Amino acid sequence: MRAIRTATLITLTAAFLCTSVALADKSGDTQARKRIDPRTKRPVPAQPAEKPKVPKEQAKIKARRSNKWMDLYEEHTFKDMPYRLLKPIDFDPSRTYPLILSLHGKGGCGTDNIKNLRIWTQAMAEPNLRRKHPCFVLAPQTPDNWRNPNETVPELIPEAIKDYPQGWQKYIERRIQLGRQIGSRPGTGDLLLAFELVDKITKQFKIDTNRIYVLGHSMGGFGTWNAIYEKPNFFAAAIPTAGGLMPWSNPKKFANVPIWAFHGSIDPIVSVDLTREIFTAMQECSGNMKYTELPGVKHEANSYAFVYTGDNPDWGFITKPSSDKCDNTQDIWDWLFRQKLSSRMKRSSRKGK
Repeated sequence: MRAIRTATLITLTAAFLCTSVALADKSGDTQARKRIDPRTKRPVPAQPAEKPKVPKEQAKIKARRSNKWMDLYEEHTFKDMPYRLLKPIDFDPSRTYPLILSLHGKGGCGTDNIKNLRIWTQAMAEPNLRRKHPCFVLAPQTPDNWRNPNETVPELIPEAIKDYPQGWQKYIERRIQLGRQIGSRPGTGDLLLAFELVDKITKQFKIDTNRIYVLGHSMGGFGTWNAIYEKPNFFAAAIPTAGGLMPWSNPKKFANVPIWAFHGSIDPIVSVDLTREIFTAMQECSGNMKYTELPGVKHEANSYAFVYTGDNPDWGFITKPSSDKCDNTQDIWDWLFRQKLSSRMKRSSRKGK
């Protein structure tokens, strides 16, 4: 009899708990709407929507843990610089192909010739994309950074800093307070060596020099901005994600380069202000830049950018053009391969007449 009473009590208790949880769930939305701040006596604003999840295409790539795709990238070395090279699918030596220069971020630094292969280089190894847009993909590796070692870095005195964009002023002040270095060490950087490597590849294979592109994320995003700053009449287009341009470099120098930049709105590593400020400069000079800011996304803009097939207003993913020069193609890869250096130079020539 005692066992029966105990079992009955447990059953009733479980039923009560389930009913309580169900009622709490049912009334949760109403309670949230009615929640009042005790200090202001006003309703508490609704919480922002949950950060959007990584797109299905990227999730599929992440789920595939096989390293077979890495084997598609041949291992080579150029002047002590390790690099990987992906040839076009069904490669035909008699054909001419575009070339993509892929610059890894800080996580890819080293000399192992492995970490320079990132999530976007895996995306570029997908068979469907390779058949639609056959090209070479060049992925060099640096143990340092993607800067011009000959770059002159000005003295960061208060008088100079006050003329920098607000985002950079905050960044520099924070670094100074923490006793950290601003940017990379003077005289370092492998960007020029990467340029030499590109020249080597263009001589070794039949490369369409009207369609040489550069892209990268984080440190590679900075490298992408640096690349088009150093050689604005060489690259046909660029895709920098979560990067920035050093504040003493004027973005108007590459105003005519087609750019599609991405940045997470809550990036804790590289402030979104750095890309916003470049976009503002491009608007002021009627540059050729598209900018997609990703609300709720941290330092993972690359997970969205390189599988981007169009805006998603429900997530707040809206692409803004800096001027009417911008190509409004929605798919990231279709947009990239539409850009040609010769077409841009012809437009500039007509404008100069």
